[in-house]
Amino acid sequence: MATSIARRWNLTAPEAVSLLERQFDRVDDYSPERDFVHFHHLYKSGGTSISNLMDETLGPRGGGGGILPGSYESGDFDHDEALADINRRIASGTRREDLPYAASYAHTGLRPVHGPRRTRTGIFLLDQLPHRRLRVVAMLRDVVDFRASNHAMIMCGLNYEVMRWNAQREARGLTRVCSPREGLNISEMVDNKIRDLVERCRAEEALLAKGERPAKKLFPQQRKQCADEESGIDTLAHCRSADHLLASPQYDKHYRSMFKALMGRFHREQEFTNNTAYKGMGYGFERAEESRGFSIEKVEEYTLQDLGGLDTTISGAGDGVGPPEPDFVWFGITERMKESTALFYFQFRVAPLPRTPDKRVQECRPTSWWTDENREVVKEREPADYAVWRAANAIMDVRMEKMKMEIRSLLRAGETRESLYYVDWDQLEELGVEL
Repeated sequence: MATSIARRWNLTAPEAVSLLERQFDRVDDYSPERDFVHFHHLYKSGGTSISNLMDETLGPRGGGGGILPGSYESGDFDHDEALADINRRIASGTRREDLPYAASYAHTGLRPVHGPRRTRTGIFLLDQLPHRRLRVVAMLRDVVDFRASNHAMIMCGLNYEVMRWNAQREARGLTRVCSPREGLNISEMVDNKIRDLVERCRAEEALLAKGERPAKKLFPQQRKQCADEESGIDTLAHCRSADHLLASPQYDKHYRSMFKALMGRFHREQEFTNNTAYKGMGYGFERAEESRGFSIEKVEEYTLQDLGGLDTTISGAGDGVGPPEPDFVWFGITERMKESTALFYFQFRVAPLPRTPDKRVQECRPTSWWTDENREVVKEREPADYAVWRAANAIMDVRMEKMKMEIRSLLRAGETRESLYYVDWDQLEELGVEL
């Protein structure tokens, strides 16, 4: 089975099949009494839904120990807020080893927690929860979809413009559209966005000229953008289409090797990054393909070992030398959300929610703005990211098979659907899984 899965995802690493076979023997040793789980939420990866899922399962609402204050579903981790709650509980008589927190989540990264590049969050959790074993959960997404959503919603802020465009169409009695093929004019939406900003700049200048203060001041960057636009510079040229982005320096600045934020590195000879650990996500890594010792096979192998939770020697202080990094106790894939959540419930032994989380799923998805030719360009440019994505899908295939085998074994041993409360029977049935 491992051989067919490796072939399905075009894995070429010599050890790929044996590493996938080891997934079948991997022991799921999550312990709510011992472990503390941090979710490093990569922008536009479906992470808000997973943060909500953690609230409902690992938090008090799900009967768990609680989410550490300072966690934000769409923000950075607030260390001061977390410390204040910890200190408040200790001052009221709670022993440090009895602190109830089960998990945290944020756009802020955790790894590496050891070595010269260790993160602020890693230092904080090691200091404040020394009795807990730190572990990581993560989400990743199709390589092109990941960039398309970040481009449209983070870099260019076009989700509002799409809603405004369709509201204007509906006011004229026209139907809503979601892609350029249907009549969605991305470039015109960018013009509208620029026009609005320039009007705000002119209005602010008029008020200041009269000695009055605007109700809401513009940022210096916005004023510079206005000045550039007035001088004839198209400041949002890279937002006008996927073709514009791919031809722009903004692509190299922001969208190279984005999955370095996932594990902290792509292969063992590469240094860990910690530039996602303080503020925001900080995409814009050096190209993995230019790193010393890079090969597609090494990225596949490392992903199968690290993201797959098979290697406990990985350390920011030196593999096999320093203390081990928090391991990936679970990960999900945005395009496979139903399988991902079924594995989450099974892994953490928590009761399934009534429906699969889908927080902030856009009605008009930016991926529809990208052509097949655009997808091929990204695939050619980002072999390291694609290697991670392919290996992750292979791991998930194995874990789905392993879960099915374990459920069947438990049922044969006398368990019932009722006693296996952490199995999402409805979801598995919808996926066509026969048990």
